[in-house]
Amino acid sequence: MELLLHPPPFPSLLLPHKPHHFPSKLRHGRPQEPRVMASPQAPPLHLSSLQESRSARIRIPRDEPRPPTPARSSSREEPRFVAETKLITVHSCAGRLGDAREVFDGMGHRDLLAWSAMIGAYAIRGMYSDVLALAVAMVEEGVLPDRFLITRILQACAYAEDLELGRALHSMAIRRGFMGRVKDVPVGNSVLVMYAKCGDLGWARKVFDKMVCRDLGTWNSMIFGYCRSAEWEEARHLLDAMRQEGTQPGVVTWNTLISSYARSGDLDVAMELLGQMEESGVAPDVVTWTSLVSGFVHMDRSDEALQCFIRMRLAGVEPNSMSIACAISACASLKLLNQGKELHSHAIKVGSVNNVLSGNSLVDMYAKCGETVAAWRIFSGIPDKDIFSWNSMISGYAQAGYCGKAYELFCKMENYGVRRNVITWNTMISGYIRNGDDERAFELFQMMESHGVKRDTATWNILIAGSVHNGYYDRAIRIFRQMQALLRRPDYITILSIIPAFTNLVASWKVREIHACIFHHNLELDGKIANALIHAYSKSGNFASACAVFDMHSSRNIISWNCIILAHVLHGSPNEALDLFGQMKQEGVLPDHTTLVAVIKAYGLTGKVSEGSQTFFNMANDYNITPELDHYAAMVDLLGRSGRLKEAYELIDEMPLIPNSTVWETFLTAAVMHGNVRLAHLAARELSAIDPGDPRVQRLGSSLQDLTGKTVDVPEEMAPNKGRSLDEVESCSIEIRNKVYVFSNGDNVGLEDTVAELKSMMIKMGHSMLDIGIGTLDVEEEKEEVVGVHCEKLAIAFGLSNSPQFKNIRIIKTARMCNHCHTFAKLVSEKYGRHILIKDPKCLHKFEDGKCSCEDYWFRSMNMAIIGHFAPVHFLSGTGIAIVELKCLAKTKAV
Repeated sequence: MELLLHPPPFPSLLLPHKPHHFPSKLRHGRPQEPRVMASPQAPPLHLSSLQESRSARIRIPRDEPRPPTPARSSSREEPRFVAETKLITVHSCAGRLGDAREVFDGMGHRDLLAWSAMIGAYAIRGMYSDVLALAVAMVEEGVLPDRFLITRILQACAYAEDLELGRALHSMAIRRGFMGRVKDVPVGNSVLVMYAKCGDLGWARKVFDKMVCRDLGTWNSMIFGYCRSAEWEEARHLLDAMRQEGTQPGVVTWNTLISSYARSGDLDVAMELLGQMEESGVAPDVVTWTSLVSGFVHMDRSDEALQCFIRMRLAGVEPNSMSIACAISACASLKLLNQGKELHSHAIKVGSVNNVLSGNSLVDMYAKCGETVAAWRIFSGIPDKDIFSWNSMISGYAQAGYCGKAYELFCKMENYGVRRNVITWNTMISGYIRNGDDERAFELFQMMESHGVKRDTATWNILIAGSVHNGYYDRAIRIFRQMQALLRRPDYITILSIIPAFTNLVASWKVREIHACIFHHNLELDGKIANALIHAYSKSGNFASACAVFDMHSSRNIISWNCIILAHVLHGSPNEALDLFGQMKQEGVLPDHTTLVAVIKAYGLTGKVSEGSQTFFNMANDYNITPELDHYAAMVDLLGRSGRLKEAYELIDEMPLIPNSTVWETFLTAAVMHGNVRLAHLAARELSAIDPGDPRVQRLGSSLQDLTGKTVDVPEEMAPNKGRSLDEVESCSIEIRNKVYVFSNGDNVGLEDTVAELKSMMIKMGHSMLDIGIGTLDVEEEKEEVVGVHCEKLAIAFGLSNSPQFKNIRIIKTARMCNHCHTFAKLVSEKYGRHILIKDPKCLHKFEDGKCSCEDYWFRSMNMAIIGHFAPVHFLSGTGIAIVELKCLAKTKAV
């Protein structure tokens, strides 16, 4: 008899662990009492206080003192207790358990058959606490169980996890000679299962090793015990051992192993075992497939869950309600509405649509696919709605933006006898914060505990992630601080939610702080956190720490490699980035979309045009990746840096996708840097068509007019918009002694000392504040004579006078640096020996010893006045494109 994979759906009762004893003088209820033999192999047994230990826990109803058994009227007349025993069986089979118990309690004489009938009635219904109570009462009356009954009582001990009573029964089985022979295998199996389910795997293994005869159920029980204790390797060793002894694993054996590995998340091993199961000639049943489908769903591998479900259907195995519900959940995660509808139809055919499990999955699936009407229809048809039904429907409304309807259900559910739990509150808070109603979200957050619901870590995570998503980084950090102050332990989701708030230059010390928090809570081994740290350190300018985290990362995946390759590109180390790309391929990691974008950019930074072009044009064949807009932008940058503007324009003109602003901005930068005003004009026209109100394009149009006079017509849509102000005042932030200071262009109020320091610096360096870069084409930032001193100069001066010599100056700027400020930063780094990091919207500039990591590509000084007036035909240096051709290009259709 094989061990059942899952216990029957009956409630288990964990009884207090007290020692159980049996009286020393017992009667069996039969004509002669068999001889009881003691065994040194039995667990220790105390025989003095069973009645005292059990009487306080279980009281069996008793009648008044029973009259003596009436004498038989004749020798053929059946004894009354035999008839009463039959009546107990009849009542039990008819489902009248109360009547059966009434007959049993009224019996004047109860022999082993009577006790067996009553205990069996409770056992078959899974009422294990009653089974144990009757077993103790039976022994108190001096009746000992036989092989069959002791097996049932041991099974009840296993499900009730009553180890002490199980030990006593084990001793009784040994003393009565119920173990050690072939016919005693069922008793031995029951003892083994009892120890396994009660968590005493050591005694289970002792029983297993001493069994002279083992059947398939014995092996299944021991394998189940090891799987239950998460000792997977030992369970697989037993699988091999049973085969060597000539016992072939059955479907329950395989299901025990497969389901255990699936529940633990080791689904690759589970699939390997499935293959072995099929090779051995054992056909997987619905339990096998359901375990795999459920495991894949819980591990967020929904596509593989659906593949398993399809394989099950192709194998001719009819799914049960559990497997259908899991498949529907997979469709919900992948938002596969059509497949979900097919499963809905199948659930209707098999009659499980009104099952609360399938119903909840359908509500979740329709809600996540945006079909709130269909979700409500299913929700309304579930007869016995549970908390999951309500939470799924509330979540569906909240995700769809119908927070009013979600809140209406939120208020109504307790009127239907369903108490709101923490998930219900979290769902509402998440819905409000996702839809921009932060005030209402925080109001619910404050109300939770007053309604008797304790906040969990997920509650805090929702507020932190929502604040970061909405751009309120300071608020997210404050919430995280409050969470720490209340000693709420963060999990990996907390860390992943808060790290994006620290990914900037002025938060480098905060990244180190969060890294220390990760170590403190033993979360550093999580692969996602390691990847987030690499990205955060890189963005905060701490390149060495990013590399250190990557080097210590033991479970690198494609995201890890992408993060470190992008970090090298960002920090001006393209050759090292390409070396890492080669190392990644050697380790068998295939590149993805992001990897190839970074690699093409790295080739552009190193000037390797042919290698970069080869990577771009062969990516579909080599890596099965179709070029997207990011790849085209990287190629335009690669060609533009090398001065191949005509090839770059032809690439844009022939690309199968509609160029976005990134592509045209990259082309515009290349045209400006190589002095091609006509192509810059063309790129500006395209940018204006994408966003006519962009102030950067307006400034460019004005600059083109200043530099080219009237020979180049500026489109009307690019004329400076006097009626529109800039979206925001250009500013920059600097971190000094863990405090962040903000400077704005031309804002000198209260900064007299800083301005004086700036003038002194300019005099020492031999430059005036406005003599660098006259006549250059600045795309983003207005000239200083218009807006006053640029904010990064003020920030640099402030940083020099308020931070120690060894400290890097870190600045974040809202607009791209102009040529003048770029040159100023280089001179300061050389004159004062300071490292300066400035992050603008397009580039991270690392100034050291008078050089910048961008190699001055963005800010190479050009005297555009030389091309203020053109001859009809004139070749610009390095372009290879005639002005006549430029005029033609400028008239090509706008994309």
